[in-house]
Amino acid sequence: MGAWYLLTVRFLKTNSGKKGEGMPVVRNPQFYFREGFCWNNVLTTYMKCKKKEKTVQSTESMSFFSCTEQTPEYYLISIMNSRFAAFYVDNLVNSTSHCTTGDAKLIPIMIPTIEQLYECKRLFDKAFDLKRSVAKGIATDLDISEELNAVERANDLIVESIYQL
Repeated sequence: MGAWYLLTVRFLKTNSGKKGEGMPVVRNPQFYFREGFCWNNVLTTYMKCKKKEKTVQSTESMSFFSCTEQTPEYYLISIMNSRFAAFYVDNLVNSTSHCTTGDAKLIPIMIPTIEQLYECKRLFDKAFDLKRSVAKGIATDLDISEELNAVERANDLIVESIYQL
C-alpha cells in the first residue's frame, strides 16, 4: 500500500463527523474488515448464507457476526441455510423477496448441544470445501451438485432436530 492510502485512511478516521462540506462520516468501524457471514439482499426461497472473509461491508449483502461461542458463525450459517429458516422468514417474518438484517434477527436461535454443534461444523466444512473446489477451478458446480445436495439435506435434518420439528 502506498503512503497516499495510509494518509487517506488517517484523514477519514480523524475527520469523521466533523462539520464542513465534504467531511467524511465513518460508521461502525468495529465491523470493518471483520470476518462474519452474509447473504444477498434479494432472495429466492432460500437465503444461501455464506462465510464472509475480511472485506468491506455492503448494503447489498447483509452481514452478521456471532457474539458468543455457544453459537459460532458456522452454526448460524447452518441455521440460515436451512429449509426451516427459509420457510420461517417467508411465512412469519417477511414474504417479500428481501431478507434484511432486521428480518434475520427475528429467526429464533436455539443453543445447540455439543453433538449438534459438531455435526453442523462437519457439514459446514464439507460444503465449504466443495464450494472452494469450484472457486479454485478444481471442480465445477455440476461436479459437486449431487454431493452438495446431500450436505444440504443433512443440514436440514440436523436443523430440524435442533428445533425439534
